[in-house]
Amino acid sequence: MINTLKATVKAARNWVKANYGAHTKTMDDPRLWVLMYHRILPTTDPRFNLEEPGMIVTPETFEMHILELKKHFDLISLSSWVAKQQANEPLPQKACAITFDDGWADNYEFALPILKKHNISATLFAVSDKIGTPFRFWPNIVSELIALKAPELNSQPLLQPAYQLSLEAFSKEKNAQCIDNLKLYSEAEIFAALNAINWQSLLQNSTHRALMNWQELKECDESGFMKVESHTCTHQRLDKGLSTEALQVEIINSRQTLESKLDKSIELFCFPNGDYNQEALNLVKQNYLAAVTTKNGINSSSNFNRHEITRIAIHDDASNSRIKFLARLAG
Repeated sequence: MINTLKATVKAARNWVKANYGAHTKTMDDPRLWVLMYHRILPTTDPRFNLEEPGMIVTPETFEMHILELKKHFDLISLSSWVAKQQANEPLPQKACAITFDDGWADNYEFALPILKKHNISATLFAVSDKIGTPFRFWPNIVSELIALKAPELNSQPLLQPAYQLSLEAFSKEKNAQCIDNLKLYSEAEIFAALNAINWQSLLQNSTHRALMNWQELKECDESGFMKVESHTCTHQRLDKGLSTEALQVEIINSRQTLESKLDKSIELFCFPNGDYNQEALNLVKQNYLAAVTTKNGINSSSNFNRHEITRIAIHDDASNSRIKFLARLAG
């Protein structure tokens, strides 16, 4: 009874947001919605069930999003909006930019064809040193080891909660909570624990390729529908005690690598996991025209912080219907 009541109240709240939110209003100050996507995967894909719910949108949902966005916004690339704002050129009253984080292979497989079909230009923030390599993000490694019920997890204190979870019936929600708890540790600490149990041998039969190769990434950029920008060299969070030298490598070298490989200028940056300290922010300001965060919000032209651009995180559970998606955009 209580759960039914809560669901009814939530549905009613979403309806109000969808029909009366900021995206429906006329405003004098131009505003920019920036949507943050990660993975585009069909429910039938084996990669779907092993990913955190907050990381995925299905191709059908993504196409629905684009159709709805066209009704409410001028769809514009992030770089174009930033350039216009900096040059004091006229801006759309309500603009929306689509972004993808990391450079997942499924973006090339499933998102790029949809963007081409609807003639929409998005931005892809790529982890430069991991493109075209067997690199796996640690949350995916941990998720697969939990699903595999690998007893080796119990040998490392840091991974013991994951082992305990593996003994239970698999739950995407509990798995996501386990991943969130592990984010208290640095990438170095997590990979040290994973390497200690030789995770590569445990997952040697896995055929899942995480990121694009350079040919695919270049094709995305040259198509004009998925322009590539920087997301560091190795996706280390920039507030976990990294030295000045390490920050410089992650922030500056990633730009140099992408510019060399893609033969283009790189002007935008994305903070991994949205985490950064003041030193990292200062370096980004020195080396990039603008940067995006994971902070939730809608950007206004008159109060635009171009190195801490806010975004709206989009995932299937919270946006797989027209009402839920529009409620997400309400502000």
